[in-house]
Amino acid sequence: MGNISLEDRFAIIDLCSRYNYTVDQADGEAWAATFTPDGVFVGPAGQAEGRDALVAFCGQLAEAFPGGMHFTDNHLFEVDGDTCQHKCFLDFRVPQADGSVSSNLLGYEDVVVKHEGEWLFARRDVVSVTGYQQPLPS
Repeated sequence: MGNISLEDRFAIIDLCSRYNYTVDQADGEAWAATFTPDGVFVGPAGQAEGRDALVAFCGQLAEAFPGGMHFTDNHLFEVDGDTCQHKCFLDFRVPQADGSVSSNLLGYEDVVVKHEGEWLFARRDVVSVTGYQQPLPS
């Protein structure tokens, strides 16, 4: 494992931003495009594997968490050629019926690969960063 170039670092951070914006806008096609064709997402709300399943799953997330917004920070990278182990914190905010906003502190652990010259998620796992399982708001 070695250091990551600034170009690759920014490309992966941009990938995370595209992921956040597209899932929050319920744009299933664009969200699925942040993954490799056989990419895998695993999280408390469920899992999906492959582009068609990812597109459908994005719609389910929008229905389950209307108005939800993803914020990521504290990115760490371990690169080995065209594969990068990436992790970061996630603050998933969801508006509630009473006007409040819940803030769910989680993390991502990712395998990001260079696929046809572009960094994409091969696998993205949502993980607890607090030592206990935090339920998402219902």
